[in-house]
Amino acid sequence: MEMDQPIWENRLLELMKLAANNDKNVWAMIYQIIREADSGRLSWGYHKVLLSGMVYLLSYVGDSKSYRVLLNYVKSLDRTIPIGAMELISDLLPTFAELDIRELFTIASNQDELKSAFGVLALCKLNMENRLTDEEKTNLKQFLLEYKNLKYYLNDMIELTLEQLNESDTSEFLSELDGIML
Repeated sequence: MEMDQPIWENRLLELMKLAANNDKNVWAMIYQIIREADSGRLSWGYHKVLLSGMVYLLSYVGDSKSYRVLLNYVKSLDRTIPIGAMELISDLLPTFAELDIRELFTIASNQDELKSAFGVLALCKLNMENRLTDEEKTNLKQFLLEYKNLKYYLNDMIELTLEQLNESDTSEFLSELDGIML
């Protein structure tokens, strides 16, 4: 049964506020829902409204605990989830104040194609949001040039990110030239 959207949205907003205020019962519910999703008893195919609601809730709270819950969920995935679910999670990562970019590179390097695809999506999104340092951008460029994932089609995202990274290299070069000419 699909949740009644207006009622669910109102309840989700209430849950977001309670979670942000560290309500123990709400956090117990969040942990239980994530455990159920992790075990496969809740699936993105049948429970996408509930699971995407939890992702939005964690993003809304935006603290390190929420970030850990979300990243630990991704790291423990042992079954396929829809690419849309991975995109939702990676799209909302930039909303977190504290990000562990090295950990995202580790996930992107994972032999598991699902986890690897998530790491790549997350890093590409963070690049688009300008949340990477120059060194991280260089590392991302090198990583993407050698990246292969046969299960998840990420070529368009990778090409777009490489174009952006190359454009930033060109603009830095032009800035250096401007400095020389002046």
